[in-house]
Amino acid sequence: MSIKIRLGDTLDAARVTKNALAREAKVRPNLIYDLCEGKTKRLDLDTLNNIVNTLRSMTGNDYTLNDVLEYIPDDDKG
Repeated sequence: MSIKIRLGDTLDAARVTKNALAREAKVRPNLIYDLCEGKTKRLDLDTLNNIVNTLRSMTGNDYTLNDVLEYIPDDDKG
């Protein structure tokens, strides 16, 4: 299994900058940049919740966890 971080694509589609999200969510900008670049290995659930809620608040759109993360199952080979 792997998890793909889709935050960068979601921000681009919403026309929200990484800095704006970091500022509004009150998280370190480096955290948002690392998430968007796939450099993050661990993510606090409260922080993830905060990011999704902030995106919803900033855009008025109904974002969910699926807009930030994507689960990719391993191929069953056997």
